[in-house]
Formats: sequence, structure tokens, C-alpha cells
Amino acid sequence: MKIFGKEVTGKEKKELIVRLVSVVLSGVLLLTLGIVSFAWFAVNSSASQSGMEITLTSDVADILIERTSEYDVGYDGIVGSGKLKETVSGEGYSLTETDTGTAATLAYELVNEYVYDGKRYMLPGAYGTMTFYIRPKAGHDGESVSFRLKRGGYADVYEDETLVIERVTSEKVMELLKGHVLFFTERTGNDRANFVYGGLVGDDGFTYDMREHTKCEEIGKTDCYKVVLYWEWPLTYYEICENISTTTPAVTKKYPEEIGTYLSENGTYFFSNIAAENDEKKSDAYNDGDQTIGDNIDYFVVFLSLS
Repeated sequence: MKIFGKEVTGKEKKELIVRLVSVVLSGVLLLTLGIVSFAWFAVNSSASQSGMEITLTSDVADILIERTSEYDVGYDGIVGSGKLKETVSGEGYSLTETDTGTAATLAYELVNEYVYDGKRYMLPGAYGTMTFYIRPKAGHDGESVSFRLKRGGYADVYEDETLVIERVTSEKVMELLKGHVLFFTERTGNDRANFVYGGLVGDDGFTYDMREHTKCEEIGKTDCYKVVLYWEWPLTYYEICENISTTTPAVTKKYPEEIGTYLSENGTYFFSNIAAENDEKKSDAYNDGDQTIGDNIDYFVVFLSLS
């Protein structure tokens, strides 16, 4: 049996079948989780505090982005009065500017490479990229820039029969996003079945050292460094735990060695019930975590800030 082009083991196949049956019986089909859930990216470099993210002014660099309108047509809840883009704009995020030198706070679409039924749904198994550019300020070329990355979400909420979009503030949901949507600084391979990730972006964020990179050659950005982050929502717990690289012996698998430590030290990020004591129960608790995210979030977002 193949999932996303990858041959899955008998154990994984059994888990997926049981999972599908339980979901159908509950009347909540996980494949519909992403119908109005898509990835949104906000990058900040101004002194402000709003909801979940705290952002700091950077004297070292500005951030540039390239805009798309991937979700403007064919996706509910995105464009229009009271919709997601209006909500985000109302929180101070620019939907038109492309440079933090002219707008302190930007928002734009995260790239989702997974297509299901002609749409880019955000759901277990999805994967993609986040791209932006670092333009060093005068006198700061060749320095390091540190970033913090926070996941978040919005939900459709009815108030007096009127639909509004609100930030999700549940601590449990925010923790689960840290383990179910993983970010990395490196990725090789030409499809999901053959991806190999490196450089897990954990709670401490990541640092980009300009001395270790060369500037890009794209027109209009030759004074910038291009940064690409890679993200994935692992399909199952077994996909994670059975595909972790090791140093001794030296074995390269899909996920870097540090994901093992991240998993073992942060059970609340992955499992709805951290008391699960064996792989079968951990698998169930991971699936329940997926369901908790789907039940509470309609729009997935990422906050990136200079720190």
C-alpha cells in the first residue's frame, strides 16, 4: 500500500485503516480538515505585542517577501467582509507591502505543495515551503540574524448567528501544533516519499549566518539572501518514530536525529495523552492530536519574528 508515493508497512497500513474507520464512525472525516484551513505566514520586525507573538525591531536587516494569491479564489473564509484577510489586516498586518523597510508587519501565503482534489489543503500529510529574503542594512552585511517561529491559528466562530474569525488561544492546541507541523532549514529529495530533512526548527528558533551564504541572483534581490524553510505535517506517529536518522550507527532517514530528542522531551507537542506508554497508544494519542487541531482551527498560521 502506498501513501504519498511511499510504501507503508503493515503496521502503518493497519493504523491508517483503523484511524479511517474510527473517524468515519464519529462522523468527522479527517480529509475534510483542510477545506477551509490553509497556511498563512506573517513576518514581523517591529516592536509590538499582539496576541501570541512578540516582535522586536531589528537594526541588522529588513525582510522581503513575494506575494501570491493562491487562496483568493475557491477557498471559503479568505476574501471578503469579515473574512480572514480582513481580520489579519485589522490586526495590523500589511497585505500589500513586500518589504519590512516600508511596512513593519507583513502577511502572505505559505506555500503548500500538497494538492488534494484540486486544492491545497492543510491536513496530515501536507508539506511545503516558506520563502523570504534577508536584506542586510548598511554596515551589517555578514552578520547573523536570529528568528523565532510560532505556530497559531484562527477559527470560525458564531456570535449571535453572525460568523466571525477569531484567534485560537487554547494552550493545548498551540502545543500540539509544535509537534504536528514541523519546520526544518534543509530538505533534499524530489518528492515526499524521498524527502530527507535537516535542521529542525525548535522552540529556540534558528539563526541565519550571512557569512555562510551567498546573495541570491534574482532580479531586484541581488542585495539579499534567500531563505527557504521546509515544513511538513507527518501523517502518523509511526512515520516519525521509524524514520529518525542516527549517528551510531550512521543511518540517514527522513527526519534528523534531533527530532528524536524533540519528541521524547515534548510529549505534549505530539500526543493528546502524554501518559501513553507504548507505541500503539502513542499512535492513537498522536491521531487524537490531529483531530484536536482539526476541531479547533480553521486557518493555520505561522508567525516569524526577528529576535
